[in-house]
Amino acid sequence: MNRCIVIADDDPIIVDLVKLRLGMARFRVVSTRDAATAMEMVRTEQPVAVILDVQMPGSGLAVLAKIKANPETAELPVLMLTGERNPETVMTAMNNGANDYMVKPFNPDALLERVARLVKLSTMTWDKALPGPVWEI
Repeated sequence: MNRCIVIADDDPIIVDLVKLRLGMARFRVVSTRDAATAMEMVRTEQPVAVILDVQMPGSGLAVLAKIKANPETAELPVLMLTGERNPETVMTAMNNGANDYMVKPFNPDALLERVARLVKLSTMTWDKALPGPVWEI
């Protein structure tokens, strides 16, 4: 399974902390400091999740919108990791498809738990070979 995570954040200390903690959990973390490069990394790396800062060159919210608007990446889990605490920004991110939102400063173990949960949910597949009823809604 691909265990790549893309992080886009213009703070090198945050990037290093995320790389360290997720790397210890055997995720391969690739990073960038701007929105344009983040979109390119999503296309080339085909990550299992993306972590975005709201306030970076090009805007994390813009990257989120592009990811969710593209049918090929719309289901990709996105966690917003930012210093932006404004409730309107939180709601904008969540309404535009963010799967989670964490405010800096953050607990690295809590970040790992949230990323692992998002990755697990996004990579679940149903085994159609299993016997049992088929539920239709």
